[in-house]
Amino acid sequence: MYDVAIIGAGITGTSAAYFLSQYNWKVALLDKENDLANGSTKANSGIVHAGYDPKPGTLMAKYNRIGAKLYEELCPKLSVLYKQIGSLVLAFDDQDMTTLQELFARGKANGVERLSLLSPEETLAMEPNLNPEIKGSLYAPEGAVVIPWEMAVALGEVAVKNGVELLLNHQVTGIEKTKTGFRMETTGGT
Repeated sequence: MYDVAIIGAGITGTSAAYFLSQYNWKVALLDKENDLANGSTKANSGIVHAGYDPKPGTLMAKYNRIGAKLYEELCPKLSVLYKQIGSLVLAFDDQDMTTLQELFARGKANGVERLSLLSPEETLAMEPNLNPEIKGSLYAPEGAVVIPWEMAVALGEVAVKNGVELLLNHQVTGIEKTKTGFRMETTGGT
């Protein structure tokens, strides 16, 4: 019997397991694959978004900023490379410039710090190998990158050390509500 069962051992599942492992709960982390982060997480670009894209007032806008700060705090603790390299969104025509202005307004509303709209000259000074026909860019110094697979493995390892039970090769095939909780059927058992 478990207090919590997490289905999927990618970045989201291992993150949940990491944080839940800090409580005195019996937690199971299940995945259909034979290792952590074998799905989307393994093929993810690793961009830690600064928070200018989500529409203000949405949960995505709220949690994007919180999540970006968590990466910055957690990576050194987990010995995972975190590199704050900033991000540029490029514009090549008037429609692109309108989009950049919308993203800039969203970012400001979402609390993204140091966000700026750059002229073509400022953009080319930062990245001289860009197409010289550029019209401008949106620069977010808080943009960062991580290696998502490495992050998921580090989160999962700590969770397991803290008592989370990792059940690999356990594809969930059914969930049934019972009087006292839920019964999960997996390819590795009930």
